[in-house]
Amino acid sequence: MKKIFTLLILFSLYSCQDMDSNLTVLDNSDSEEITFIIELNTKENSKEEIEDFTQYLSDFIVQREPSTVYGYYMSEDGKKVTLIERYNNSEDGIQHGVDFINGPNFDKFFEMFEIESFITIGNASDEFKEFASENGFIIEYRESIGGYVRR
Repeated sequence: MKKIFTLLILFSLYSCQDMDSNLTVLDNSDSEEITFIIELNTKENSKEEIEDFTQYLSDFIVQREPSTVYGYYMSEDGKKVTLIERYNNSEDGIQHGVDFINGPNFDKFFEMFEIESFITIGNASDEFKEFASENGFIIEYRESIGGYVRR
């Protein structure tokens, strides 16, 4: 958990460095951003196979969803992967889910991984919660921890 928290802090700092000086600190209730932290257990694949697929998936998502901030961390033994995804709002998160479910990587993803936990930080809309529930994703929702927005 300590590694996840450190990764989240580094990820947040990295994503903020491209912002210009017109930043405003938002109250949690004013931000529409949502962040996914997905803990995955790997199945019977080699660390190299997991790393190759995870990097491919990362590149695939970033290429097709330029507003998405996406990253991952893999344990040294290759048995656990943590995905971190940030979306501008619940609508973007839903669109990502639709694209993922209907896309070319869905089956391969579940051949490689088993979801251990799925945490959403932010103000997820009722529509997002309904979409997640209807598609079998058991998500733990948490309030956001603050953030910045360009003005």
